[in-house]
Amino acid sequence: MDLNKISRSKRYKLAGLLKKNGFDRWRLVTNGVSTETGEDVAFFIELYIVNPMLSPSECVLGFKDRIGKTDADLQAALAGSASEKALLTQNFVHPSFVMVKVGKLAKGGKQINAYFPAKALKTDSDNNVVKVGTSEGNTCTITDSGMVGSVSVSRDDLIETPELMCNPGTMVWNLHYTLEENFFPNYRSKTINWSCFGARTSVNGVITFDGETYSVSKNCSYGYFDKNWGRGFSNPFLHLSSSNLTSNISGKKLLQSCFAVQGEFNKKQSVLVSFEGKKLEFHAGGFRKYDVVYECTQMPEDDDGIKLHWSVSMNDRKYYIDIDVFCKTDVMCVRDYEAPEGGRKVLKVIGGGSGIGELKLYRRVKRSLELIEDVHIANCLCEYGTIELPQT
Repeated sequence: MDLNKISRSKRYKLAGLLKKNGFDRWRLVTNGVSTETGEDVAFFIELYIVNPMLSPSECVLGFKDRIGKTDADLQAALAGSASEKALLTQNFVHPSFVMVKVGKLAKGGKQINAYFPAKALKTDSDNNVVKVGTSEGNTCTITDSGMVGSVSVSRDDLIETPELMCNPGTMVWNLHYTLEENFFPNYRSKTINWSCFGARTSVNGVITFDGETYSVSKNCSYGYFDKNWGRGFSNPFLHLSSSNLTSNISGKKLLQSCFAVQGEFNKKQSVLVSFEGKKLEFHAGGFRKYDVVYECTQMPEDDDGIKLHWSVSMNDRKYYIDIDVFCKTDVMCVRDYEAPEGGRKVLKVIGGGSGIGELKLYRRVKRSLELIEDVHIANCLCEYGTIELPQT
């Protein structure tokens, strides 16, 4: 494990032109168990920074109504010399803010957003990777070994500022983590970077969500920690990852194993697998040649309700990997991210933290395939998203 590379990937990345045309996003996903009901729930904590130097002292939210017409425009409309449509046309802007987005990926899942101006952000000080907060109580601190913070949004807040694009709720967290497994090199391109430095992350601590306490423990946190930064999002966006794997061949829990799939990068997915110390890394931006096909489709409704199905197949000269994951739609939620380029473009991601499925790894032997491992996947983080354009 190259700790220097991991440390650099975790740091704030918006320098040069990216200060006014870029984004940086940290993401931690971990499971917690309710101390009241015993329910196992996946939570996410994200810090999203977009175009910080466009408006360092004030949050600019692209979805805030900005008609911006003058008195002369209004008089022209009343006189009939200007159309009502022209009068109501919105002025689109480039967003500029720091956002803490938290929530749960389970039944009744939601996203809760807190916004800050860029000047409220502190980076690489006092051993913190990044820290943001206000005197009102909304805060988030990320260090090399943990996350601490709280976010609260009321129904009155949303009535007053619907552009917050979230649900009402409160979440408080105090978590410590250890990065157990990583994949390098990162994916890098002119528009986006992805660093999977915590494909298997052990998390301990406490999360309080809407007044209910959840205990997070190392052995069943199934944590995942990664980072994206650059000028724009992957579109479409697909992600699968899990460290709760059990061999269907031996029946044993694979405690030192994990996998992650992410993209689309260069019209490919990065497919990264680690089985008990053996790593297979297929990076979309690397020199290793491979083919990958994928899809995310809705399955016909059955007794368990409606499910989404993620299918990923990767092959090169030596290996073939086949992944199938299913997740019920009633335990998923949609998250929204304003795109750095503005114009009310938004990446909408549907995701769940309780996907189940199967991963099969084969080795090519002449013209046949030899099964190396067949694993059952549980607690899978499964996501799919596309960029939506504003309605005209």
